[in-house]
Amino acid sequence: MKKIALIGLLLSFTLVVFGQQEEKKLTRKERRALHKQQEKERSELMAKALAIAIDEKQWVLEANTLSGKRGTTVNVSSSLNFIAVEGDEAFVQLGSNTGMGQNGVGGVSVRGNVTKYDVKKNEKKGTYFITLYVSSALGSFDIRLDCNADGQIANATVQGNTSRRVQYRGVIVPIGQSSVYKGTPII
Repeated sequence: MKKIALIGLLLSFTLVVFGQQEEKKLTRKERRALHKQQEKERSELMAKALAIAIDEKQWVLEANTLSGKRGTTVNVSSSLNFIAVEGDEAFVQLGSNTGMGQNGVGGVSVRGNVTKYDVKKNEKKGTYFITLYVSSALGSFDIRLDCNADGQIANATVQGNTSRRVQYRGVIVPIGQSSVYKGTPII
């Protein structure tokens, strides 16, 4: 957890330092090259933070869109729709800004124990494929997630005991950098 906080601090410090450089005296080509270099360094720091978070099982997939079994896609609030892994616990939530539900945020919240956690990393591309099995009060869930090296493109499929499945699309961040709101889980 300390490693994640340290990398987050380094990332914010790096962005502040680069932001203070005088860009007015640079040519357009130099500004573009500087911007490209800053983006590359930011992406590398985010990739390191993500690697640590995945290894320590301390991450959150904040979903921007959800899609169901038939492929219908809905834009959603990332603070209410997420999959979080904190050590041996997982928290899966669907929520809505428009109504109240069992969980207090217009949807369903489920907390469970991670019974299997398998990570495969493609070293050449830097991508991750994570398989989770979660046991909860609602039954078992199979979660399959893939993301790019810095976590900015992430897709997860959550499938329960039934044939129903939900796909989350969004970003993965270390748990300390997440801004999700957890509803009341089903007990």
